[in-house]
Amino acid sequence: MAWKKDYSLLLLAGGRSRRMGQDKGQLLFQGKTFVEGLLEKGRQLGIGPAYLSGGGRKEANVQTVPDIYPDRGPLGGLHACMKAMAAPYCLVLPVDVPQIPLEILEELLNAHHEQEDAEIRNRPFILRHGGRKEPLIGIYPTALADLAGEIIREQGAKVFALLEKSGYTCYDVEVPEWMVDNINTPEAYEALLEMEKHPPASHKFDGS
Repeated sequence: MAWKKDYSLLLLAGGRSRRMGQDKGQLLFQGKTFVEGLLEKGRQLGIGPAYLSGGGRKEANVQTVPDIYPDRGPLGGLHACMKAMAAPYCLVLPVDVPQIPLEILEELLNAHHEQEDAEIRNRPFILRHGGRKEPLIGIYPTALADLAGEIIREQGAKVFALLEKSGYTCYDVEVPEWMVDNINTPEAYEALLEMEKHPPASHKFDGS
């Protein structure tokens, strides 16, 4: 679909993985690293190119972007990658949600594209489930890069500071908590691998 050229994929992978104790992006799930699995979902969605925040690794078919403002967390990664993008929008995902279903991402992408209100289309469009907002799972206009840089310089590095200044829209989905949980500790990773071996009847990790 031609409209999907308006969207890039932005994977936030610049963290230090202190709680995990190793690079989360290189952990394995379903025979792929977390990064590889999410890149594959981007390809299945038909969007691209793909950008990976942080300058510490090289991945095939993805542009790795070092932070312009180091040690500013996810907002620093958002800022640097959006500065590098040509597409007007990007699907933002943290690298530690390899289990997020493809159908949820497709639903989010389609809902944003079909939004007729230009004001809504041109501000962040983030996932919300059970009342919980996911600021790092959503569609961001890449034109917000300069505002993100301004916030980093003047206010610190909170993603919600960007959302509050730009305004944002929540897209509500009904999804089990574990499908969007961050896998950022050894215990969470062990639980994910156990779930991969014995998945719930409602989800067989087959893209549905």
